[in-house]
Amino acid sequence: MSPVPDGAVDVHAHVMTGASAGVPGAAYAPFEAPLGDYLAHLDGLGLAAGVLVTPSAYGTDNSVLLDALAASPGRLRGVAVVGDGDDLGALDRAGVRAVRVQDRFAGGAPVGALPDLLRRSASVGDRPWHVEVWTDPREHLDVLAASLATGRVLLDHLGMIPAPAPGRSDPAIPVLRTLLGSGDCWVTLSGAYRLAPGVPETDAAERLADRVDAVLDVAPDRVVWGSDWPYVAAPGPAPTPDDHRAVLDLWLPDTEVRRRVLVDNPRRLYGLG
Repeated sequence: MSPVPDGAVDVHAHVMTGASAGVPGAAYAPFEAPLGDYLAHLDGLGLAAGVLVTPSAYGTDNSVLLDALAASPGRLRGVAVVGDGDDLGALDRAGVRAVRVQDRFAGGAPVGALPDLLRRSASVGDRPWHVEVWTDPREHLDVLAASLATGRVLLDHLGMIPAPAPGRSDPAIPVLRTLLGSGDCWVTLSGAYRLAPGVPETDAAERLADRVDAVLDVAPDRVVWGSDWPYVAAPGPAPTPDDHRAVLDLWLPDTEVRRRVLVDNPRRLYGLG
């Protein structure tokens, strides 16, 4: 398998303590996924840094995320879920660099909040934040198009449009091409197993190879990669470290493209030195 370049970043993971029952209606109960285990996950894959996202089960409670950032400030950045009263400046000083909206699990900020969050986060710290979006973009094209005219949006999990059946054309490709061409739109290569429920990560990644190639063709400087550790509410077999290595070889076989996606792009996006 090809080596991971020095300085590589995992832009999507979660940590939890299991001490809370979670928000009402949560898709899963918080479980033990401590920071030490995540750092071991990074080390095992040869990754230098990571970005932690407040999981939906915590709603707008970012305390576990902030504790993790404080414990490893040089190596980690954060993505928070915020309400109207949250102090984005304080979150920025703690290492948060983005906020998240999503309508797939209870506890997320609604996708309709995207324009307001872009406005609120445009002047935080010394660099604008972005908003990470977890939804099927076909359901919110008007909101996304309008938002891309005003700020930076990151589409999580390869756009969250289900993977095509083997041998079928991918309906996500024209949607993602349009959004990537409409403004400062980014895409995370992650969660193949979520887009083909019940299918192992490596097989799901094969189905998504054309989508990955299309995204890289349109916007190679606006693509990043995330492991999705610890695979909350997995709809099928959770990926293993060997799966991640195999998928990186499949999706990013070119050395220069691999460095761009794993090192250059995420470090620029999250302000990692």
